[in-house]
Amino acid sequence: MNFPVGEVKTKSALPVTFTKIASELITRKFNGYIVQSISNNAIEEGVLFFRDGELNACIIECLGEQKTLKGDEAFKEFLNQTLGDGFFQVVELTRSQVDLVTAFDEHLILQNKVNLKDLPKLIPSKFEAKINANVEKNDLFERFGLAGLKK
Repeated sequence: MNFPVGEVKTKSALPVTFTKIASELITRKFNGYIVQSISNNAIEEGVLFFRDGELNACIIECLGEQKTLKGDEAFKEFLNQTLGDGFFQVVELTRSQVDLVTAFDEHLILQNKVNLKDLPKLIPSKFEAKINANVEKNDLFERFGLAGLKK
């Protein structure tokens, strides 16, 4: 995925307590995105955009299956990914950069706005692999130049 480059504010390993991170970004009226990559039997990358502290848009790509989820459907999987094995970064953008991303693909925009109080109910209790790739994990890492992530 190619999105505007901004300043990396935070980076860490997954799983995380997503409600804590989201609460901080909402309070700060954050503009930017969280990008996370997880690996199980496929490599999935998810991006959740914030616009003025609101959850605004989301996309998930599965590199092994050439599968893409957008909008509300992607947001559900993004929350699932927060419990997976991988890493994430919080990248700050300007508001106009966030608007530019959604202007190019309006299907990314979340139709069902999420209140911070409702967020814990939407996060699953444990990670569940939902996208299955038909390739070996080690081969997939090597194909995308990520051999250092093998376990």
